[in-house]
Parts: sequence; structure tokens; C-alpha cells
Amino acid sequence: MYGARFSTTGLQFPPVAQAMLIDTSPARFMAWFALVFAAATDAAYLLLKSGQGGAALDIVTVAFVACYLAAVAALLGASLTRRLSASMRLPLRAAAAGGLLVLGILAISSIGIPLLIAGAMATGATVRTLRGPFATPASLSAVAAAFAAVAVLVAGFEVSERLVVCPGHGTVSGGGTGLVTGPYHYECVDGRLTFESGTCTSTTIDSSGNVTHPGC
Repeated sequence: MYGARFSTTGLQFPPVAQAMLIDTSPARFMAWFALVFAAATDAAYLLLKSGQGGAALDIVTVAFVACYLAAVAALLGASLTRRLSASMRLPLRAAAAGGLLVLGILAISSIGIPLLIAGAMATGATVRTLRGPFATPASLSAVAAAFAAVAVLVAGFEVSERLVVCPGHGTVSGGGTGLVTGPYHYECVDGRLTFESGTCTSTTIDSSGNVTHPGC
């Protein structure tokens, strides 16, 4: 009478998992908006980095961020394919939203603002796709997809930041702080990389009394 369905054991279950997933026009618009913003930010990021002079020590990190944004744009594009059901589009949009929001926070001093806008629109598309009860298999898969996208982002930063590309000649040093593993420091000497975890405490005083911190 009310559209309920029954299992083979005779128990009654309400039809909420699929019936409440609707790919509305506002959801598609938000997904398109997020897709365009993510792709445009990716292109602008590559142009910005390519225009910077000096040794590209962080070229691996730059490549990772560019590929990650391209992957996020691909997820949003796939979520707009009408061949997919709404239950499949939901986790795609959730993964894109989670990745864009977290990356936007991490990159707030450079490309973070447009990424946060794109992430907000992707989140809106995800919410608009999901209607009714939230504790459904589709909604749980969306949450898992968002966490997976963030995990890939964090792991990518942890690995790529340590793959420093040293110039062939000269001495360059630097350091940073990993999202999970904490601080690290490195030094490049004529193309050879010395990488160490932890805070650098080395101190050198030259003949003129200048204090430097090699490798920091």
C-alpha cells in the first residue's frame, strides 16, 4: 500500500536507499561549477609554478597537486554522466568535495580560495543528490569516499614533499613539516640530497661571526 518491500523472511523494509537519491538540476549545476573551478585552478596553478624562476626543488609536489586536481575534476565529470545511477554519483561528488575542501585549507595562502569555493559547490551537489534519511548504504559510501580522497591527499603530500629534486651544482637547504610525520629538513650539495627527519639544530659560525644553519 505504501510502497514497502518485503524480504524472503517476511520482514518489512522501507524503500529509502534508492528512492531518495535524485540527481536534481541544482545538483548538476553545482557539480559543473565545481568542475570548472577545479580545472581552472589547476591550470592557473601550473602557470604560476612554471613562471617561477630558480631551482624547482618541489617539482614532485607540484606534479602531485596538479594530478590530484585533475583527478578531482575527472570525478566530478564522471558524476555528471547520465549512464551512472544517482547512488554511484553520490560517492564521486563526496570524494571531490572532501579533497577540494581539505586541499583548499592547506593551500589557503595561494590557490586555496577558489578550491574552497569549488569544494563548497561540490558539497552542495552531494547534499542535493541525497534526499531523505542519511543512514543509507549510499550515504555511508559517500562518507567513505570523502575520507579516502583526503587520505590520498595526505599520503601524497607526505611522500612528494620528501622527493626533493636537487640542482646539479651548488648548495640548497630547506625544510618543512609533514601533515602526519612532523618536521624534516634537507640539504642539497652538488646534486646530492641529504634528508633527515626532525628539527634541524646544526649551527655554524664562519670567520666573520655570521651564524648559519646548514641543512635547515
